[in-house]
Amino acid sequence: MSRGVRAKPPRVSVLMPVYNAESDVARAVESILVQTFSDFELLVLDDGSRDRSLEIVEQVCGDDPRVRLFRNSHAGYTVRLCEGVAAARGEFIARQDADDISRPERFEHQVRFLESYAEVSVVGAGSLIIDPEGLPIRERPTPLEHDAIEAQLLQGRGDAIFHSAALFRRTHLIDAGGYRPETEPAEDVDLYLRLAERGRLANLPLTLLESRQHLSRVSVRRAVEQRQKINRVLAEAHRRRGLGDVEDPLPAIGESLSQAECQRRWAHDAAEGGHLATARKHAWAAFRAEPLHPRSWQVMIQALLGLRVEPLRQGLRRLDPRTSRRSSA
Repeated sequence: MSRGVRAKPPRVSVLMPVYNAESDVARAVESILVQTFSDFELLVLDDGSRDRSLEIVEQVCGDDPRVRLFRNSHAGYTVRLCEGVAAARGEFIARQDADDISRPERFEHQVRFLESYAEVSVVGAGSLIIDPEGLPIRERPTPLEHDAIEAQLLQGRGDAIFHSAALFRRTHLIDAGGYRPETEPAEDVDLYLRLAERGRLANLPLTLLESRQHLSRVSVRRAVEQRQKINRVLAEAHRRRGLGDVEDPLPAIGESLSQAECQRRWAHDAAEGGHLATARKHAWAAFRAEPLHPRSWQVMIQALLGLRVEPLRQGLRRLDPRTSRRSSA
């Protein structure tokens, strides 16, 4: 896919790194092309895919002049993001993963927000977590105000602003130093914390993204490395801010999550979100894989009975006399 660059720069440049995403990339790209806000360019940043990802992107995009396809050897998605930022021509830079889905009105809402609040460097939104086949797991809202977002980031919570739902002010992103490949796979926490030192962070109280969970996600496949990088990023942020050492760094973990553990978590979250068909699907898969694991039994019972554990925990805390005394103190 080779096209000339449009004479007039677009308002939004969308960066979509792609690596072996043939099962999901068509829906991801389509969700961008049907945005109600149409003044954008889509930069598809291939990272040396060995499957049909590029062929599928070309079929979906056809001759759409808003799409620019970059073919590269495999170097890592943060390297591709750096190249995308350098090539982007838009006033705003949007992120989108190749397996996620943006709701049609996403850019319209986010651009309007950044136009109204010049001090905001990046705005995100809430997300519907979906499973590999697109079944709903749970709505996951995000904190809306800068202080609450920053507090979660300083706890290592990269999902304080869903990376795939972020819209950045391009000049702020570049002035903050952009992405740093050496911080991957904690590049989002690192970038957000540096942006927070210069401007404001925000989320919209709207669900504008469908975030797909699967076993090849970074948070699963590179969980150990991600935990280590987040701690390093937090230590650097504390030094820049003169806060001293991180009081409570994230504890080390010995291995990445197993398939059964991922499905137990999906089953639990789906039951909490009221999506019982999804919960039962993954609870049964985890039970078949590890029938003797106590958590397999727990999530199976939760999914079959439609139990929501968190409201039960809250009710038990209210009934606990020790909690009541603390509340009245």
